[in-house]
Amino acid sequence: MVDLMFMFSICIFSALSSILLKMGTTVKYEDIEVRFPGLFLNVFLHQYVLDPFFALLIAIAFTPPLPHVYGMFVMALTPATAAASVSVYTVDGDVPLALALSMGSLIQSVAFTPLVFTALIKLYGLFTNHSGVGGIELPYLRMFYLMTYVLFIISIGYKLRQKGPKQIVDKIGLYCQRFSIVLMLTAIGCFIASKSFIKAFTSRNPYTQFGSIIILIYGQLILAHIPICNLESKKKDTSVFVTIRRSPGIALAIAAISFNNYDNYGEVIGYVLVYGMIRDWATLPYNLILRKKRLGHYLFSSVKAERQNQLTSSTQDEIPLETMESG
Repeated sequence: MVDLMFMFSICIFSALSSILLKMGTTVKYEDIEVRFPGLFLNVFLHQYVLDPFFALLIAIAFTPPLPHVYGMFVMALTPATAAASVSVYTVDGDVPLALALSMGSLIQSVAFTPLVFTALIKLYGLFTNHSGVGGIELPYLRMFYLMTYVLFIISIGYKLRQKGPKQIVDKIGLYCQRFSIVLMLTAIGCFIASKSFIKAFTSRNPYTQFGSIIILIYGQLILAHIPICNLESKKKDTSVFVTIRRSPGIALAIAAISFNNYDNYGEVIGYVLVYGMIRDWATLPYNLILRKKRLGHYLFSSVKAERQNQLTSSTQDEIPLETMESG
């Protein structure tokens, strides 16, 4: 019989490798904004101090099942990557700054993601006396190796962009993107077909599971607005997106690789999947409000489209006239 969760882990790891290589080929040194060191400190404090501490408080207050606690801590400590830059672009934010902050978060995660995760688990066990906390070997080294690997693959893509011909590098990036999409869909299919899917989405206490997710999402969003720098609102909004938009692919890879020796690790993965889906829907109103504020519309501008149509029609009307005059 095929081990579906093993196939899930392989597909997730391969998809992550492909998309990180693609991400590396899009990084350009001249596009990275590094003039605001205070914002780098801001992102670090939120992602590795405030958000993890907030997740710990929620875990202690709600006492969800232990696999959900692991998933909660993984999501609190996952670094930002290209997902944050894409979100910043959709609201007309400072994309070079978002890219720089995301890369800073990724570099910091090599040491701080496994370190802070280990500290959170020990503190959770200390405050709750949870009997199951000691039943798992803390995946410090696995997380460390994974985050180092993430940075290494991005560096390869970056070097390809520097040294290789642009057309070939662009093709490699395109194929990597398509390959990662196929692998990600295959991984999700394997997870849905496994028994872990039912366990992850049918919690014995849905109020505890989904309630903790909602509180964690909106809590992080509120905490992300705590300012430490006197900057224009556009840069502050960029910092907020980098703080709350964690990489879903890296989060799944952390869960799949770090906990694959854990009996209920499918539930950890399920929590990460559920969290990612709820986060996207829960923060959508915030994204739309920022689009309205910065671009003047929620989804698209009918005025802009109307002006474009008028310009096109007027151009078409002028062509016969110019042709007649030249004749």
